[in-house]
Amino acid sequence: MNTSPVESRNPLSISVGRRGASNLVLGLILLPRDRRRDALLFSDFCRTVDDIADSMEISPGEKRNLLQAWLDALQPDSKESLSAGLREMIDRRNLDIHLLSEIVRGMLMDTGFGRYATFEELHLYCRRVASAVGLTSARIFGASGSHVERYAGHLGIALQLTNILRDVGEDASMGRIYLPQEDLARFGVREEDIMERRTSPAITHLLNHQAERADSWFAKAELAWSDMSVNQRRLMKPARFMSAMYRDLLLQMHRDRCDVFERCYRVPRVRKLLLLFRVMTREN
Repeated sequence: MNTSPVESRNPLSISVGRRGASNLVLGLILLPRDRRRDALLFSDFCRTVDDIADSMEISPGEKRNLLQAWLDALQPDSKESLSAGLREMIDRRNLDIHLLSEIVRGMLMDTGFGRYATFEELHLYCRRVASAVGLTSARIFGASGSHVERYAGHLGIALQLTNILRDVGEDASMGRIYLPQEDLARFGVREEDIMERRTSPAITHLLNHQAERADSWFAKAELAWSDMSVNQRRLMKPARFMSAMYRDLLLQMHRDRCDVFERCYRVPRVRKLLLLFRVMTREN
């Protein structure tokens, strides 16, 4: 019997092969070496479970089994089944196992058909796959406090909503529509319109609404940032870099009235380096 690449390895092994493709990796240059190493390991964990959820080579049932194995391993009394490196990093940084489990639960939500009836349901998904990542990252960066938690939580929602908007066409090719069903109904858009990548005034209004929603979460994150101390902001500079990049993406989409079916929105490498330099040299 043939086995898929995911099935052929230990289901709890961490993949490090795609580090270079992550935007976060560039921002981690802002961290001390020991924290950068741990942040990279956490990024590898996130990428590994995300790859399981997104794999086109294994069935939804197999994906759920693999992700459930991660959930089981992340129980407090089951951590011994994790790799030594991940287990030691969790203990060293005193990471919240519940948040790590929430990330995996978010990936489990991705094993279905990517449908969310309301924004409240989509918000739960975003909290799991993005806010939980931000909150865990903050702990690894050494930042703490209620303002930091507000910033990481709100920024995670903003980043994920921007991702969803940018990837509407790509997700449709995988049979997924993350835009809330209530919003499709509100703007008179059918699922077939998105699946067939049709452009229309109704779809433009729908996508602009999603862009404005992402704007509102960036604004909430900014309010939390303004309440943070100088030291908290210094520690959270990698997150600030992610914010700068995704706000750049969102601005590009605003300028084109969210032409996501025809354009592939990316931040060019030179632009990324400029944004990184700005974050590095700003004092707050």
